[in-house]
Amino acid sequence: MRTNPDIAKPALSRRAYWDIDLRTLDFDRYPEFTIIRAMERGTSNDIREIFRYYGKDKIRNIVTNSEHLLPRAQVISRRLFHLRNSDFKCSTDKLRAMNFSKF
Repeated sequence: MRTNPDIAKPALSRRAYWDIDLRTLDFDRYPEFTIIRAMERGTSNDIREIFRYYGKDKIRNIVTNSEHLLPRAQVISRRLFHLRNSDFKCSTDKLRAMNFSKF
């Protein structure tokens, strides 16, 4: 459960979450889904909102340990957290790492 219940739910756009009802999404139960979707397909405001809600450490942990991450999310994460390709679990697969290293 949430450590601080006073923090309001993220106000996210439909751009990244076109296929679900945001009013019923349990942000505490599905942080991986929420964070990855915002990083891969969300607006800059969506990313700010997930940072406000989840915090930098949780987001960094989730994106670096994700087995699948679109290049956009990897590029954004590298810039925000000063990471290298080798810091991402999804880049440990040699073929995947070769494809993502171009971004």
